[in-house]
Amino acid sequence: MTSYRTPILFALASWAIPLPGAAQVIPHGSYQLSCTHIMVHGDSLKASCRKLSGNHQMSTLDKVDACLNAIRQYGDIGNIDGNLVCLPDLPRPNPAFVFPKPETQLNQWIFSGKESPIHQHAWGLWAGLTQPVGTVDGAAVRAFETWTTPSSIIFRSAPQRPREDGKRGPIPRPTLDLHRPRQFQHGHRRPGKKAPLAPAAAPSAERPGAPSAAPDTAILVSVAYNPPAAQHAISHRLFYESTLKQLMAQGYTELPNFPTNAIAIKPVYKIIPKHSPRGIYTFPGWPGPDAAKPDTGFGEADWNSCVYVDTSRPLGISGNSNDIGCKGRTPANTFYLSDFIHSRVTHDNAAFLSAQLNRPVSAGDIAILIGMHVTTRENRMWTWQTYWWSANADRPFAPSSATIAGARPMAYLDSASRHYAMALAYSTVSPAQPITGGKNVGAPVYGYNPYLEAGFGPEVFADISRPINGTINANTGIQSNCMTCHNMAAYAPEPKPMMPYASDFYMSITDPIFDGTLRSDFSWTIVDMIVKTPAD
Repeated sequence: MTSYRTPILFALASWAIPLPGAAQVIPHGSYQLSCTHIMVHGDSLKASCRKLSGNHQMSTLDKVDACLNAIRQYGDIGNIDGNLVCLPDLPRPNPAFVFPKPETQLNQWIFSGKESPIHQHAWGLWAGLTQPVGTVDGAAVRAFETWTTPSSIIFRSAPQRPREDGKRGPIPRPTLDLHRPRQFQHGHRRPGKKAPLAPAAAPSAERPGAPSAAPDTAILVSVAYNPPAAQHAISHRLFYESTLKQLMAQGYTELPNFPTNAIAIKPVYKIIPKHSPRGIYTFPGWPGPDAAKPDTGFGEADWNSCVYVDTSRPLGISGNSNDIGCKGRTPANTFYLSDFIHSRVTHDNAAFLSAQLNRPVSAGDIAILIGMHVTTRENRMWTWQTYWWSANADRPFAPSSATIAGARPMAYLDSASRHYAMALAYSTVSPAQPITGGKNVGAPVYGYNPYLEAGFGPEVFADISRPINGTINANTGIQSNCMTCHNMAAYAPEPKPMMPYASDFYMSITDPIFDGTLRSDFSWTIVDMIVKTPAD
């Protein structure tokens, strides 16, 4: 089994360091800020790079020419905990996959209702961002694990300080920059259904068929930007309120738009203690929306559906179903770490997470990826796809389908990456409406992540309601649409109230609701993480 380790990216800016007497051309990259003794030998880049601990180690990046070709669209060469890693905007394991796809081509698919090429394109994104791009201290890292978090973007956007060669580096923040989902605080969840920070009681299953304790309903998330998206946010200082106020004062109604190859992601994790009782960890498996009650949130605690992970060994013969009713573990509902994209918590990550989460997290604990929102700026409304772990990825529950699963590019996905289902929201209603001047008519398009939005009840969407066709009132998380909700994202200066979350309906990007606001190019993260004053 390949071991994956989530990294930290030492990335602040890119400029060349002059090397007296050096005949080689030294590649640009953010690694230059935390690496010294940089040299190129043939097709290899070598440097002494600083680790999180403050120590330096020699690192070599082979195939530099291929890397430079791969990062021509605002990629980077970064230092990940003392290791040189090539960071393209998006790896393309399938040479035939085109990213970014021309907006005219995407719109032809969207407005013609051609779902098959949309499925293929969205799976191509998944194949790219889950590709290994290098190793960190011997452990492989995937592309999305190297991308930049908002906290790093904010730090990198600060006024330039006098540079001290070999000393200046990023804020010492480990990669697992995880937190409770901020979207859970945007509205109000049902009383008694709030997921705890700490996992639920550990399962007691000792043998197949034994009853289990309550499954772990806690989730933690991060947000990250690929290199071109991060560089855009940094260069325009988009996370500073002073920037947003200045734009509004100058008459702007929206932020400078992100480039077409920008990608933003929201990975969703569960943390498995390394010493799970009897080596079995239990979490809720998505059972589909059919059991949800009308006009009510349907969060993990309501699913009554369990998945068991045997952490005592990395590989095994995996099952293909949830345990409906959580009656007990059997081979049919038992899985192994090899079925998940996962990483081991490092010593540095453990200390950071323990402080952030106010609960013990130990080195050697396991972070399993159970979901991820992915959005790209390939068209004006962005593309919206979301992925979550599925016990039976060939026949996943709605809002995915066997048809969507059948479009997976299996040749470019490893066994863990194949275990995820996908839903899409490339429009808010069907047939798709124009971005301005359209009508709120047609069939609803529901695209949500079970581990993020399913628990939302009507109270989350109470501040805005626009029934489709005048009759279809989508008012819960399982009736939501990523595009509808993110279309609402805008900076609203005080005393104007914060923009509300929305479920699923058509809304023009020039709707009067945006009067007196600054649209944030569909980014709730920028709105939620505004920094009042640049820190020096």
